[in-house]
Amino acid sequence: MIKTIISNLLIVTISLLSPLQESMLAIGFLISVDLILGLTASRVNNVKITSLRLKNTCVKMLVYNLLLISSFVCERFLMPFIPITKISLAFLGTIEITSLGESFQKITGISFIKYVKKYINERLNNNK
Repeated sequence: MIKTIISNLLIVTISLLSPLQESMLAIGFLISVDLILGLTASRVNNVKITSLRLKNTCVKMLVYNLLLISSFVCERFLMPFIPITKISLAFLGTIEITSLGESFQKITGISFIKYVKKYINERLNNNK
């Protein structure tokens, strides 16, 4: 009886949150890449890697996903006329991309934007 109720509740929850699957995977991917670049930056700069810093990544993953879920539920049931989920996703994506840029700069010593500009200019000049 209880097992059936729990399994039905789990099925309803998964089906309710299924539209968020791609968004949660995208944020998870960005956090994972940020973790890898952060570890690389720590190694390049001889900064000690501690379990506390790694725990922050797990907390970030949990908090970001809870933010997405709560914004989705608010948008779906309270304010369907405001795209709260998309706003939250854009905010979280901006934070993670900024963090990726900072880690890239710690590794290479140059800004990610300057690197991309230089790369595009080189490619355009090679095609001429």
